Amino acid sequence: MGYGQAMLLAKSEHDLAVFDAFPAAMARFEGVARLATSLADVAQDADVIGVCVRDDAQVNECADGLIPAMKADSVLLVHSTVNPKTMIALAERGAARNIHVLDASVTRTIIAQDAPFVFCMLGGDEAIAARVKPVLDTYSTDTVHAGPIGAGMAMKIANNLVSWSQIMIGLEAFELAEAAGVATDKLLTVMTKNGVLTPPMGGFIKMRASRTEKATGDLIESQSPVGEKDLSLAEYVAKEAGVSTPIGTFIRGFIKKKLNDMVGR
Repeated sequence: MGYGQAMLLAKSEHDLAVFDAFPAAMARFEGVARLATSLADVAQDADVIGVCVRDDAQVNECADGLIPAMKADSVLLVHSTVNPKTMIALAERGAARNIHVLDASVTRTIIAQDAPFVFCMLGGDEAIAARVKPVLDTYSTDTVHAGPIGAGMAMKIANNLVSWSQIMIGLEAFELAEAAGVATDKLLTVMTKNGVLTPPMGGFIKMRASRTEKATGDLIESQSPVGEKDLSLAEYVAKEAGVSTPIGTFIRGFIKKKLNDMVGR
């Protein structure tokens, strides 16, 4: 997670240090970036630090190791999808040490190698967001400032509500066509031409077609907790805002079973 962004930074004019809990992930940066020995080591003399992990707990764990070691006036970018309240709390922790914290959630815009490939949604001080734009432009096709801290996360959560809903209905349509004797390749041609087939939906449908491969099965299984997390965040944000997400709530109720059934687990 975060490999593509970090590798583009490693190949840019920016000096990069990387740290990951898994040695295999670190090994991919041998000779192209400084391999840090800890989170605190990453923070030494860094102007900008990006965090790419799975959830709120991991973001907080990273912040625990980074913030005490970060220099004054440096910037912490959180690229993960987490609760806006988590970001507000992190910003308060950072401010106590004159450290700037920004939402910097990302969503893929194009399938590319060695080129920017994500849309970065920013929340926090707009002047600080402008300061880090040269870093963001290394891996972002687009950036948008959504508003104060937490707004970038709320924007990403709304985006993910759409993505997961589309993915699950796309899988359902594929299986319906299959059961009805429809040539699924022809269905996908129609869905591509009329714009119904989104890249994330197409990716999951492709994985379903090769689900008997262990690596594909592992990947599909790993996505179910991500989907549940994203849809739970949508429910939380909606409740805080005084609205509801009934479709997202419905999908969250079966997403794990649906994806695991795809690979017989």
